Amino acid sequence: MTRARWIGAAALSASIVLSALGQLGMKAGMQNLKLARASGEIAWSLASSPPLREALLFTAGGLVAYALSLLAWLAVLVRYRLSYAYPLLALSYVLVYAGATQWPELAEAATPQRTVGTLLILAGVGLASLAGGRGSK
Repeated sequence: MTRARWIGAAALSASIVLSALGQLGMKAGMQNLKLARASGEIAWSLASSPPLREALLFTAGGLVAYALSLLAWLAVLVRYRLSYAYPLLALSYVLVYAGATQWPELAEAATPQRTVGTLLILAGVGLASLAGGRGSK
């Protein structure tokens, strides 16, 4: 693999993974904020409220990951056709689903319908990627 192709693949992979991490981090942050509000700890200082501290850390981490994903996506747009690269972003949906169901912090249910839908996304990404995507035209 040439250096240019490696950079393009790395940018695309980084955009997909960082986007998913951003979504998961922001969700974990909001989950912790909900816990802090429910326990009444939101009024106390950040140092005395672990749920509030975790909410802020997860949310900030998620926002940073999402911002880095955007920067990686800009590098992708220079290297790939949009009609090729954009469908590949759907892989972040698959990662978010897997993360949300496997990460104890979120503990979302994996249902048969969601799993089949996720598999259909994978099939669609596979079909969309068959044509290749190098170049801007």
